[in-house]
Amino acid sequence: MQRELSLRAEREPEHKVGSLYSLLSKEDWLRTAYEHVRQNAGTQTAGCDGMQMRTWEEHLDRNQQKLRTDLKAVTFEPCPVRRVYLRERKPDGRMKARPLGIATIRDRIVQEALRMILEPIFEADFTRHS
Repeated sequence: MQRELSLRAEREPEHKVGSLYSLLSKEDWLRTAYEHVRQNAGTQTAGCDGMQMRTWEEHLDRNQQKLRTDLKAVTFEPCPVRRVYLRERKPDGRMKARPLGIATIRDRIVQEALRMILEPIFEADFTRHS
């Protein structure tokens, strides 16, 4: 599917892509996005809902179906990110806290699905060297 989006964007630069939201709610698209998120570092870090990847996977089919249903019904709402601060020691010896936002598993899957949709479309506009 990504290949089709990429080829169309390359062949028809003036083409306006429509109905991207319908791609977002496709079962196979969400499954692929889940597989990508599952492989990322930090999958055991919970967002503001307290759910870790292993908890999501306990009821994987039900969770994926609920996410898909919410997307299709246009009732999906992202949760606020959980803010944590990482302490870092700077080269001069001082300590500094760097903020980090941790999204929920649901939101990470939707973000990955969106990346999978948008990347091949916009990559056609970039030069090879960018």
